[in-house]
Amino acid sequence: MSNLLTLIDPVQITKIDKRIRFIECNYLNNPKLIELSREFIQRQYFKLGYKGYNPEFDRRFDLNGWSHYAMAVDLDDTILATSRVVMKGPYGIPIQYALREDTGEQIKLGGSNIAEMNSFAATSISAGIQVLLLSAEFIVRRKFDETYGLYDSERPAMGRLYDRLGAKDSVEHSYRIYFPDYGKEKNSKLIPTYWKIQVSDMEKLIANKCH
Repeated sequence: MSNLLTLIDPVQITKIDKRIRFIECNYLNNPKLIELSREFIQRQYFKLGYKGYNPEFDRRFDLNGWSHYAMAVDLDDTILATSRVVMKGPYGIPIQYALREDTGEQIKLGGSNIAEMNSFAATSISAGIQVLLLSAEFIVRRKFDETYGLYDSERPAMGRLYDRLGAKDSVEHSYRIYFPDYGKEKNSKLIPTYWKIQVSDMEKLIANKCH
C-alpha cells in the first residue's frame, strides 16, 4: 500500500489539526491519493451493506479535474474521512443517472453551473464534519447555481447532519430516487436503495463559513 503522506503535496494541505492533515485535491493533481480515497469510500459503504458500486462509472466524474476532493489523513497513514464535489462536465453529475421512484423515469435537472456533493465517508465524526465543511467552502467559492446531495431515506440522521451543515430537502425534487444496480442485498436479491434529494442552502453555507 502506498504511503499516504508521501502522496500529499504540501500545497494541497489546507488545514492541520493535531495529528490530522486536511487535504483538498482533484484527479489531475493527485490521482493516486484519490484512488486510495475511492477504495476507502467503497469499504465504508460495503460495511453498511451497500452493494453494486462501480468504480469505472464513478471514476468518469473525476477525470480531467471535474471533481474536488476533501479528505482527512492522520499521521498513522490512515484516511479518516472524505467528501467530494462533482461539477457538471461531459458526463453530467451522478444524480442524473438515477430513476424516479414515482415514475421510473430518469431524473431531469436543468442548468450547466450545477454540482453534486457526494462520496462522504468517515471513521471519525469530527474529521468527517471538517471535510464536509471544506466541501461546503468550495461550493461557496465556486458559486454554483445549485448543488445537489443525497441521503438514504432509511438513514434520516444523515439528512439532518447535512441540513445542519448547509443543505435542505429539495421542494422541486421531493420524490425519492434510486440507482437500479445499487442497493442492499435481501434474501439473496439486490434491492435498490431509495434516496432523498437535497439542495444547497447558500445562506447556511455562508453562515457556517463565517464561523
